[in-house]
Amino acid sequence: MNKPLPLRSSDGNDPGPLLFGNRSFLFFLVTQALGALNDNVLKQLVLLLGVGYTMSGIDYQAAIQFLFAIPFLLFSGIAGDISDRYSKGWLMTLCKKAEILVACAAVGALLFAANGNPEPSGTPLHLWLLAIVCFVMGTQSTFFAPAKYGGLPQLVREEDLAPATGLTQMTTFLAIIFGVALAGILVDVFADSIYVGGLIAIGIALLGTLTSRGISRHPAADPDRRIGIGSFTSVLPNLADIIRSDQLMFRIMLAYSWFWFVGGIVLTSINALGRLQLGLNNFETSLMVAVTSIGIAVGSMLVGKLSRGKVRLGLSIPGVVLLIICLGSFYLVPLHTPSPAEMELVKQLNELSSDAGGMQVIPRALPSKRYACMLILFLLGTASGFYSVPLLAFIQARPSRNRKGQVFAAVNWLNWIFIVGSAAAYGLGITLVGFRANLLLASLGPLTLLVAGLLVPGIVHRLRKEKPVFVHTAD
Repeated sequence: MNKPLPLRSSDGNDPGPLLFGNRSFLFFLVTQALGALNDNVLKQLVLLLGVGYTMSGIDYQAAIQFLFAIPFLLFSGIAGDISDRYSKGWLMTLCKKAEILVACAAVGALLFAANGNPEPSGTPLHLWLLAIVCFVMGTQSTFFAPAKYGGLPQLVREEDLAPATGLTQMTTFLAIIFGVALAGILVDVFADSIYVGGLIAIGIALLGTLTSRGISRHPAADPDRRIGIGSFTSVLPNLADIIRSDQLMFRIMLAYSWFWFVGGIVLTSINALGRLQLGLNNFETSLMVAVTSIGIAVGSMLVGKLSRGKVRLGLSIPGVVLLIICLGSFYLVPLHTPSPAEMELVKQLNELSSDAGGMQVIPRALPSKRYACMLILFLLGTASGFYSVPLLAFIQARPSRNRKGQVFAAVNWLNWIFIVGSAAAYGLGITLVGFRANLLLASLGPLTLLVAGLLVPGIVHRLRKEKPVFVHTAD
C-alpha cells in the first residue's frame, strides 16, 4: 500500500513551481486560510457563549454543529454543479463577498448579547440569532468547498498536488488555531461588548475577498452544465455512480469522512473537557483546540514532505494507528466528573455578567493532568494530519477535470452526513457519560479500530487489483 500512485495533470497548462513560483496558489492558500479563520472565530465564539445551554431541549453545541452541517446536505448538489459550470476562481471570490454579509449578520446578533436579553425559556435571544447565522455561514461554506478542493488541481503542477494538499491542510488548521484562540480571547476580554468579534470577522472577510482576486480564473470545467431544480439532488446520483463504478474511490471517501466524524466529536468535546473537567477558562479551553490544530498542521506538513510529489496512501496507516492510541489514552487520565449542581451553576453564571463568568465553579485540574491532555491532543492532531492528507490528495487527483466539482460535492455531502452524525453522537454521548468528555473521546478509539478493520482490507485489495493508475478518461 506504500506504492506511490502517479498523478495526472487536470489541466494542460504549467502553473509553475509550488509556493513562491506560483502566485495564484499563494493567493489561494491565503484566501482559504482566511475563510477557515473566520469560520472558526465565529463558530467557536458561538459555542463558547452557548456552553451549558440547550436549544429546544438539545445541547446547544450539538445543535450548532447540526445547523452548520445541514446546508452541506441540502445544497452540495447544486454547489457542485455551479462549481463545474463557472470558473472556480470567480466562484471563490463570489463566496468571499457573501462571507462579508454573514459577518455583518453576526454583528447584529452579537449586539443583542451585549445589550442583554433574558428569555423566560432560559435560552437568550442572541443564541437563537447566532444559530441562524451559523446556518447561513454553513451555506456559504457549502458553495466555497467544491470550488476550493476542485480548483486546487488546476492551480498546481501534477507533481505538486500532494504537497499542495498538505500545505492547504496545514494552513487551514493553523487558521483554526488562531480562530479558536481569538474567539476565547474575545469572549473573556470583550464579554460586555462581544459584537467586537463580529467586527473583526467583517475585517477578515474583506481581506479574504481582496486576496481571492489574485486566484487564476481558469475556464469553466463544463460551461454547458445545466443548473436547475434537479441540481439540488444531483449529489445522490453522482454518489451512486461512484459506488457502482469506483469502489476504491468510495472506500477512500468513507475513510476520509470518518476523519470528519472523529474531528466533529473531538473539537466539540474539547470545550466540555476544558470547561467542565479541567476547570479552564474560555481562552485556555480555546488553546486546547489550538494545540490539536497545531498537531494537524504538523502532521499535514510532514506527510506532504514524505509524499515527495506522489500520493502515498500507505502513510495513512501509521496515522490511523496513532489516532486509535491517542483516543484510547483519554480513558487513562482521571478527570473531574461535573455534578448536576455544578452544571446548573455554570449555566447560571453564563447568563450573568462577564464578572461572574470569572468565578471558579469546576475545580482546576492539576498541571500534570492539564499537560497530559494537551500532549494527547497534539499527538491526536498529528495523527489526523497523517491520516487525512493522503486520502484527500487521492480524492483530488482521481476525477477527470470536468467532474471534479460534482465529485467534491458528493465528497462534501458524505463528509457532512458524518459530521451531522458526530453532532448527534456528541449530544447523546456527552449525556450518557455524565459530561465526562474524556470518556466520550476514549470511546472513539475502538470505533476507529472497527472502521479501519472494515475499510483497509478492501482498499488494499482494490489497489493491488488496479495496479493503481488514476482512471481518467479524456478530459
